[in-house]
Amino acid sequence: ENGLTQINAGIAQLENGLAQIEAGEMQLAEAQAMLTQQQTTMIFQLSDATTQMLVGESQLNAASSQLEEGLKQYEDGKEAAYKQADLDNIITMDMVSQILFAQNFSMPAGYVTDAGVQYMVNVGDVLADDTEIENLLLVDMDMEGLDPIYLSDVADVFISDNSDSVYANIDGTNGVMLSFTKQSTTPTAAACNNLTEKLDALTEEYEGFHYSTMMNQGDYIYMIINAILKSLLLGALFAVIILFLFLKDIRPTFITLCSIPISVIFAFVLMYFSGITLNMISMSGLAIAVGMLVDNSVVVIENTYRLIHKGETPLRAAVAGAGQVAGAVVSSTLTTICVFVPIIFVEGLTRQIFQDLALTIAYSLLASLAVSLTLVPAMSQGLLKHTKEKKSPIMDRLMIVYEKVLAIALRFKPVTLLIAFALLVMSAFGIIAKGFIFMPEMSTNQVSASITMPEEASFQDMQSVSNLVVDDVKEMDGVVSVGAMAEGTGGGLSIMSMSSMGSGGASEGYSSSLYIMLTEDEKIDTLALAKKIEALGETYDCTIDVDTGSMSSMMSALGGNGVTLYLYGDDSELLQETATKIAKIVDDVPGTEDVSDGMEEATPTYKVVVDKERAMAKGLTVAQVYKELSASMTTEKTATSIIMDTNTYDVVVKEGDEEDTSLRDVRNHKFTVKNQAGEESTVYLKDIADFEESESLPTISRNDQRRYMQISSAIGQGYNVTLVTEDVKEALNRLELPKGMRIEYDGQNEAIMDAMKDLVLMILLGIVLVYLVMVAQFQSLKGPFIIIFTIPLAFTGGFLGLLICNMNISIVSMMGFVMLSGIIVNNGIVLVDFINQLRKEGMEKREAIIEAGKTRMRPILMTTLTTILGLFDIALSREVGSEMMQPVAVVCIGGLSYATLMTLFVVPVIYDIFNRKDIRVVRDEDLILETEEEAEV
Repeated sequence: ENGLTQINAGIAQLENGLAQIEAGEMQLAEAQAMLTQQQTTMIFQLSDATTQMLVGESQLNAASSQLEEGLKQYEDGKEAAYKQADLDNIITMDMVSQILFAQNFSMPAGYVTDAGVQYMVNVGDVLADDTEIENLLLVDMDMEGLDPIYLSDVADVFISDNSDSVYANIDGTNGVMLSFTKQSTTPTAAACNNLTEKLDALTEEYEGFHYSTMMNQGDYIYMIINAILKSLLLGALFAVIILFLFLKDIRPTFITLCSIPISVIFAFVLMYFSGITLNMISMSGLAIAVGMLVDNSVVVIENTYRLIHKGETPLRAAVAGAGQVAGAVVSSTLTTICVFVPIIFVEGLTRQIFQDLALTIAYSLLASLAVSLTLVPAMSQGLLKHTKEKKSPIMDRLMIVYEKVLAIALRFKPVTLLIAFALLVMSAFGIIAKGFIFMPEMSTNQVSASITMPEEASFQDMQSVSNLVVDDVKEMDGVVSVGAMAEGTGGGLSIMSMSSMGSGGASEGYSSSLYIMLTEDEKIDTLALAKKIEALGETYDCTIDVDTGSMSSMMSALGGNGVTLYLYGDDSELLQETATKIAKIVDDVPGTEDVSDGMEEATPTYKVVVDKERAMAKGLTVAQVYKELSASMTTEKTATSIIMDTNTYDVVVKEGDEEDTSLRDVRNHKFTVKNQAGEESTVYLKDIADFEESESLPTISRNDQRRYMQISSAIGQGYNVTLVTEDVKEALNRLELPKGMRIEYDGQNEAIMDAMKDLVLMILLGIVLVYLVMVAQFQSLKGPFIIIFTIPLAFTGGFLGLLICNMNISIVSMMGFVMLSGIIVNNGIVLVDFINQLRKEGMEKREAIIEAGKTRMRPILMTTLTTILGLFDIALSREVGSEMMQPVAVVCIGGLSYATLMTLFVVPVIYDIFNRKDIRVVRDEDLILETEEEAEV
């Protein structure tokens, strides 16, 4: 029962569940019906919304198209606005430079008057320092969000110098080298003394400051002056000794000695009033003339001495002694002086150098003439009262020998003349074969050199090598001090750049200069020292060139250097080709070295040849291409300068490109071109131009409206410039030049030849004047003509002197020949004048010639020896700078020695040839006109 009950209960629940299911089905059917109705409604609504969406989408697409068009217009406008407001186009190097120049401005504008007071209105103020430059306003666009732009916003502003590229080493210590230039109105020695005093004062004032003198022209001048003064004093001493040896009496020697200081003082007075300073040329003139200052006095006192020994009273002997030789001494002095008169017709360097020399000698000789005719007779009549004739066995024997030899010479006159002529020709040929030089090589206590490094060497390498060379040179014998100095390529001071300038890297071919001071105590062989210094170049892999003396360099600069020629032509390329060909020919001539064809300064050239048709087709002209390409290659510009702490600095504006413009950049340079429609296009330079590589000179040299190039060559050691130049001319004469080209020679050879022509003209004019002076004295044409023959004799001796001393003819030695022309005739004048006097007194010609020779031999030898010994110290001196006047001394010594000997024989021979008739004597009574009454009586 319980189970049935449960079954019935389950059936009841099941039926109840079925009833609920049926009720749910009914609700579901109703809900489905309602859903179907809602779907139908919804479909209608969706269709309507879809239609609306399609309409909206169409409207949206139209709006989107309008928006895109607007955005495009906006972007285009924005791009155009950006282009117009592009700061790269506004802030350029030119713009910055112009602003710096315009803002660094201060200038008076004019004057205004207010309340009776006149004011000057000054506008502007200069920039003060780099901070003010940094804060300089460049651009203010006056736009929201864009601040004003200052220079510091677009550029790095800094102060820069060349301290990293400057090198100085003084005796192994870092230092600074200073060079001082004197004012033109201040003597060199005085300026050097003032500088030395100031530097000494600074040394005492500042602790740690010290200096070394690398070059002092004042010291060099003082050394030369001291050497000349020494020669002058020794010359005077030798003259006194010669007088004492001949006269063997202190009193006449003392009288003659007085003429030297009086003549020198008189010469100083005349030098002062004529504006001649005490320099090495004028002092050399005194040193050369010191031996001649006693000549006139010797002639006067010797004649007075002779008359006293003949029994004349001292008073009559003094008056008559001076009177008898007055004409001869006046004439001899005038002949010596007048040879310098033609110097007024000489121009250029020769006149500048020797004008002081000529005037100094002339002044001193005029003074000695005045002393010999006034002071010497006055002193003689008092000091020579109790003199006794002193025999000289040597002179007596010499006169006996001379008399015999002269008699033989008079007997064989042609032989005597042929010997003299042969010696003249041989000596002249020998000295000319040695060639000519401008100035003799002169020693100095100052030597300079240059050290040139290989191209791959850096600035630091140059410093290291220079330091090593300085240390080695400092240890060489005779070297007192050594200084080295060099400058890199970054010279100059700048204070502003558009970007960091950087170190830049090493330059090629760095070099340094050496300044070497030598000891003054002894004369150093500078040529040997130069070879030692140049040998260091092989040790340290560099090239060292030594200049052995500043004075020699100066003279070389004044007279030209080596072989120089100019090639004239109109075609530039053909001119360069021909110059190179000529340089090769010159280089093959023995004696030439360091030949230059004028192309050393040529720079590689990259030529842009614009095709005009292609360029015009792209809308460009050649001028436009040049303007834009030039602007793109200009990366640095000096805008202005400012003063800071009393120093002036250049303000340099530089673009911030890291790399330099290359040839590839040039070929690929882009031009922006607009066509007629305003459309822009890009044109590359390589599309409108062709490119050529060549070499071009930085400047075009012209003379007489014609282009020329200079080809030059130095002269090797041991070669003569004139001989080498002749060889070069001979070699180039075989070269056939292109049409329209010609060669003109310049340089040292031409300077030498021009100076030689002037001096030869001077000698010829001087000889003419000498002849006219003697004609006035002798009142005859024949006597002076005989005496003129002594001049070629003197030249023979001068040539022989140069040959013996291994010297060349130079403009200095030519001055010796000028002097000889006037000096040597003095002996002939004294001799011929006395021969005429004896013949007028009735002596037979041959006897008069021999007697005059014997009588005048002693004064001739005395005057000659005093002059020769006065020059001896100059000729043999080993002092620094003594080479300047050595050729003059050698020529005069050789000429006087030979000509004096030959004068005693050749002049009598020539006199005998030209005087076959008896001399005509005109007495005073023969000149008196008789009246008719006296005639009748």
